[in-house]
Amino acid sequence: MNNDVALQLEELSYSHEKGKALYDTTLDIHKGKTTVILGPNGAGKSILLKLCHGLLKPESGQIIHPSKNQKSAMVFPKPVFLRRSVIENLTYVLDSSDSENEDQEEIARDALNKFSMETFADQPARSLSSGEKQRLSLIRALLLKPEILFLDEPTANLDPRATALLESMIGTSRESDMTIVMATHDLMQARRIAENIIFIDNGKIIEVSDATSFFENTQSTEAKNFLSGKL
Repeated sequence: MNNDVALQLEELSYSHEKGKALYDTTLDIHKGKTTVILGPNGAGKSILLKLCHGLLKPESGQIIHPSKNQKSAMVFPKPVFLRRSVIENLTYVLDSSDSENEDQEEIARDALNKFSMETFADQPARSLSSGEKQRLSLIRALLLKPEILFLDEPTANLDPRATALLESMIGTSRESDMTIVMATHDLMQARRIAENIIFIDNGKIIEVSDATSFFENTQSTEAKNFLSGKL
């Protein structure tokens, strides 16, 4: 595996009760880049993410990691929280991750402060708005200090302001050279944050390229139709 590759997929396939969902996928995820998996609803974006994160087991093929101890975390469209306060949800994650730092509450409060959520610390996590929950979910994932962060349509249920706040947080996360892999069907969002694009349709990888090439000179008919709103 090349030194710049964070994750390598070789002939990966997956099927569920409705049939084939991912076909013989071979591709590389590059370190320190924001890679966006782009495609229409039902294309297989979430399944590809879950396979990469290890939540699903492939039918065939393999996923190669550069090291056995590579850490990853994932943010879902509708996060689930404990029936506890915001700060308690974060310290629970730190406790579960065997953090060696004894002052877990201080770490959690610093994380909230970094992303301007310190005023929510003592509120019940489940009482937050959709946008606030997604921001908290991202903070929770970042506390695990993942080398790869997977984001599954994280702004799908958010209004423009909440979307902008979350995208700003994602940009801040990139400053640490974290590898980010995000699924979305939102073209404008992909244009704003993507460095690399994986375009998928009907479970098949159609194009893999840098974002500029994809948006300015896409090659496939499927991607051209998607970009023009026909797919």
